[in-house]
Amino acid sequence: MVYNIEPEGSNETSLPRKVEVDMARTMGVFLAQLRLLFGISSGPLPEGALLESPGNEGLTDWELDRLLWSRTVENVATVSTTLTSLAQLLDKISNIVIKDAVASEVYHAVESARQAMAELHLGHLDSAFQASKAAATSSERAFFDPSLLHLLYFPDDQKFAIYIPLFLPMAVPILLSLTKMVWERKQRQKEPTKMD
Repeated sequence: MVYNIEPEGSNETSLPRKVEVDMARTMGVFLAQLRLLFGISSGPLPEGALLESPGNEGLTDWELDRLLWSRTVENVATVSTTLTSLAQLLDKISNIVIKDAVASEVYHAVESARQAMAELHLGHLDSAFQASKAAATSSERAFFDPSLLHLLYFPDDQKFAIYIPLFLPMAVPILLSLTKMVWERKQRQKEPTKMD
């Protein structure tokens, strides 16, 4: 903890020096920073509104409701972005097999997001937040499923870029041999026609 104290007038003070810390001021700054980390900001109040201090509780009911609402909306937006990215990925990859577990997670994410929006519309913030959290978890599980990761990191064009340098040196002599064999066969087929 860093606490800046007022310097004393004389330099003859013996060390260590006893300092009385104003904890009310220190904890006021700490709680303000903690509220910002949680995303609880004290915005401008509507005209005529009275704001009561939360006292020892730290959070008022309306601040908790606002926090739940914003986290629910954030989770639903994250689900939408994640599932859109997954759909775009699956559109780009032609030879993909989607496992039943991945499809189940996607269906669960969509259903939970719909439930979260319905609960939010009804004003049930606790259940809306829980549903949005379940939707976010399911969408992340679907996106980062191990069966899809190798397709994400090794698409077909990269596979060709890796394997062509390995097989090309072997393919050149084989192709030249095949070309020579075809040429020799044509030459043999032409020889009997010359004798007639």
